[in-house]
Amino acid sequence: MDNTRILWVDDEVENLKPHIIFLESKGFQVLTATNGSDALSILGENIVDAVLLDEHMPGQSGLDILPDIKILRPSLAIIMVTKSEEEGLMEQAIGEDIADYLLKPVQPRQILSSLMRLLDRKQLVSDRSISAYQSGFRELSESINDADSWTSWTAVYKELIKWDKKLSGSDAESMRPMLDHQKEEANRIFSRFWAENYSFWLNSLDSPCDFSHQIFQNKVSPHVKSGKKSVVLIFDNLRLDQWLELQPFFNESFRIESDELYASILPTATQYARNSLISGLLPLELSDKYPQYWVPDVMDADGGRNANESFFLSKWAEKEKIENWSYAKVTNHSSEQKWVRQWTSKKNDDLVVVVVNFIDMISHAKTDQSIVRDIANSDSGFRALTHSWWKNSPLRLWIESVASDGFDLFVTTDHGTISAKKPIPIKGPKNISANMRYKIGRGLEFSSKDIGLSVDPKSIGLPSIVLGDKAVFASESGYFVYPNQYNQYAGKFEGSYQHGGISMEEIIIPFAQLTPR
Repeated sequence: MDNTRILWVDDEVENLKPHIIFLESKGFQVLTATNGSDALSILGENIVDAVLLDEHMPGQSGLDILPDIKILRPSLAIIMVTKSEEEGLMEQAIGEDIADYLLKPVQPRQILSSLMRLLDRKQLVSDRSISAYQSGFRELSESINDADSWTSWTAVYKELIKWDKKLSGSDAESMRPMLDHQKEEANRIFSRFWAENYSFWLNSLDSPCDFSHQIFQNKVSPHVKSGKKSVVLIFDNLRLDQWLELQPFFNESFRIESDELYASILPTATQYARNSLISGLLPLELSDKYPQYWVPDVMDADGGRNANESFFLSKWAEKEKIENWSYAKVTNHSSEQKWVRQWTSKKNDDLVVVVVNFIDMISHAKTDQSIVRDIANSDSGFRALTHSWWKNSPLRLWIESVASDGFDLFVTTDHGTISAKKPIPIKGPKNISANMRYKIGRGLEFSSKDIGLSVDPKSIGLPSIVLGDKAVFASESGYFVYPNQYNQYAGKFEGSYQHGGISMEEIIIPFAQLTPR
């Protein structure tokens, strides 16, 4: 087990010197911590293969810090060590996804046996994952190059997510550069494909996919009109890989009847995509029909650009002749708790639409908060953070109530997000949209080779700000920066999650229908 590094967390670690010496004699490198805070710091700075975690410590117990460890290292093997044989404690630990459970006093060879068993299995899984990915690499590359339809691109995206999840958190990470290259190549080709087809499909009566403004009309309305009470749960900024991470929680109370993918409109930004989703109208139709409720997408615009969703939903419900409906927006833990308390008063509604902002808030927080940037430093970390939040959210228990009250459930989002890596210089007037992945305005100056799509806004259902506007969209992992602030913005937003442009992650998004078990 040469070069295998383990972390032993125990407030009495000094008494474990004989155990540590024994493990070191077997080739292990042993790091130690006496409390949870120090353990998390060590894990943040070191690659560790396994953790021996004392359940009973002053202050934060082993169970207390276990979720934090899982956020930092989702696939890390954790062995819980405790004096207690209490059944409930063991069940709780197992429920937290520990790899093994040892009772004190432990013998050195007992610990060695547990470590060897877990790490050998981990290595076996990693070796198999590496071998399988290497075998499938060429086939996946061919699928990327041959993709020429909505169906083939959704299949490619699903396959890339599958390998991303398989390779994360293990020694199979050695394949990461190859997979990242494939993802970049896929997004390069997809962006070109989407730019060529988007306008035609959006304006066609025979499009191969549903768009934002068609989902409620095609999926939700017929269901509600058939007499089935329904909840539509909209996670702001939920990517397909995150939805797959959350599915096991929903499977506890619901059966997934269909799990489809639809296309976010451009820009893949909340103001446009979610307003369109809820209203059943394209942004240009919204601004023409309800000019007093459409907030212009410019830097100095007053008012929230998503403050009128309830009004837009009311007009859609009126058109569909759905009388008993309600709408709620959940923005933080406190409002999650408040909504759970309010649920009793909504049980007689035929349609309940709930927007949850947490994932989008985390996405934006990565730009400004170093701790979020550290935790969500990869797609795997972002998924783990999403997992941990939902696992501990009051909304998880609310979902159980939704099922027990006989409601069907739709789970969806307005758009996804992508990690920004390539700064794109652009010039424009002051009165212009501030988004990092798209710009709408007049007098824009840019290099055409860096732009995924440049069109007249009205041709893709978008309102203009002034006559002669252009709508331009970054593709792949690009993000717009102004030349006079290039270094400042390029550095600040490198690796941040952004949305508004063209990528598989932003455009190909989930729409699932679930029924109570």
